Amino acid sequence: MSLNLSIAQMVAQLEARVVHHQKLLDLHAGQEAFHHEKVTLHQAELDAAQGHLDAFRAAAVAAGELLERDKSVAPPSPGPADDLDLRRRKSLSRMMARVLEDLPPDQTFGATTVTRAIQERWGAKLRRRPDPRSVATTLRRWALDGRIDQIREGRAHNEGLYRKKREAGSEP
Repeated sequence: MSLNLSIAQMVAQLEARVVHHQKLLDLHAGQEAFHHEKVTLHQAELDAAQGHLDAFRAAAVAAGELLERDKSVAPPSPGPADDLDLRRRKSLSRMMARVLEDLPPDQTFGATTVTRAIQERWGAKLRRRPDPRSVATTLRRWALDGRIDQIREGRAHNEGLYRKKREAGSEP
């Protein structure tokens, strides 16, 4: 402090400082009480959640041991192997072949159906969506090669329809 202040000014500044620090003390005491209540609440919630987690883990271990001992329940078979290397050439043909393998023998399909199935199965891995015109061209080529049967020839507003090749002796 400067010695040039009067005694009245010094007293006024000291009183202001006392009032200021008293307010901060009251404020922080109130916050401490509030935070103490929150600590108590969260500690109780933590204890309950930890108890539930421990019980769940114990039940999961017990269920796993039961399933491991019971060999009559077969483990679920893995889904279709979609491990195609989509960066290689002719990946569209390979994807189409995989889709057609999964179709029932009597189901008819067209380029739109096959394109949609490819998009659903490998859409996240593809750089761009397959072109239905390219799929239609491949289906036409496969029909000419005898790999699939053509049900209806495609026209301007109707796509061609195809069916998987029937096995010998399974003709109706």
